Amino acid sequence: MSSRREFIKNLLALSALSSSSLSTVSFGKATRPGRFSTGVVLDPLFFKHDMADHPENAQRLVAINNEMEKQDIWSQLTPVESRLATNEELLLAHTQSYIDEIEILSESGGGFYEPYQGDTYLNTSSFDAAKMAAGSNINLNLAIYDRKIDHGFALLRPPGHHALQNKAMGFCIFNSDIIAARALQKYRGVKRIAIIDFDVHHGNGTQDLSDNDPSIMAVSIHQHPFWPMTGGHTFTGKDNAKGTVVNCPFPKGAGDQTYLNVYDQVIHPKLEAFKPEHIIVFAGYDAHWQDPLAEHQVSVTGFNQLVEKCLNSAKELCGGRISFSLGGGYNLEPLAKCAVGTFHTLLNNPEKNIDPIGKAPTPEVNYQQRINELVTYHL
Repeated sequence: MSSRREFIKNLLALSALSSSSLSTVSFGKATRPGRFSTGVVLDPLFFKHDMADHPENAQRLVAINNEMEKQDIWSQLTPVESRLATNEELLLAHTQSYIDEIEILSESGGGFYEPYQGDTYLNTSSFDAAKMAAGSNINLNLAIYDRKIDHGFALLRPPGHHALQNKAMGFCIFNSDIIAARALQKYRGVKRIAIIDFDVHHGNGTQDLSDNDPSIMAVSIHQHPFWPMTGGHTFTGKDNAKGTVVNCPFPKGAGDQTYLNVYDQVIHPKLEAFKPEHIIVFAGYDAHWQDPLAEHQVSVTGFNQLVEKCLNSAKELCGGRISFSLGGGYNLEPLAKCAVGTFHTLLNNPEKNIDPIGKAPTPEVNYQQRINELVTYHL
């Protein structure tokens, strides 16, 4: 755990960023209030991985920070020390040749990762930012597992759930959640870990890196058919890991009731059967109805309720051990409201957990029949 002074010093270093839009931002200060113990991770390097015209840019964190300051979230949080992942820790998910490739590309000035579609960029800070995301996620999860904090939210960039063993894609470089899960296994001997992914895009990297590992359950709610065109419900894992991949795909128009009902009827029962000792949540907010890159209709309130369900599963099954890490969300206003809503939920601030945006103007599609089919298939 970092001291309050170290944490503030770290945040103030953000003023040295070259981008004028970032250097004018005043960043919040975290303290430990004692009433609740909700950890937060933030590091200046997460802002330096940036491309202004790309959907996944540093302004996403700026918007979240601004909303946190507006709603006085920082004063309620416990800072968790950020750090670079070691090479050995990156090898928990990736090959050495891929790690070297990312380092060389970043140090040579960056650009789009090729030859794979060119949707994932790097600049001179990206290799260190991705290592910082992975190492900081490890620190957060170890702090939770060791009961130094109750739970927490890592405001990581770049994200990780599309990153494969030897390939960057979907804005993702290193798979921080898989790395954190395997670090828990390596450093603490944790036997069963569940990764819940409610980003609107299927977490193909998380699935591929764990689909033959019976000790990790990969759960995903996502739009389908949709990029990356993976995540069909019929795939449940390989060999003795069958049943540990739980895909809950829905076409466009799925909203609050679909997400909440599939959690209650499919995901929680699967978690009960798996009996995780720790839960990691990839918290993508691009299923919000205002997001420009998807076609689901979840509201801020819906995400708050979904986070509450994840918390309740953790309380019931693994002593409350649960972490959240930032995923997608590309409309800045709903992204910020959703992320702050997650903090309010973690802090048990129901009186402040409001949705100023509201529900989608069109009714969500009723997918209960599809949920019934998933119940039959998975349970």
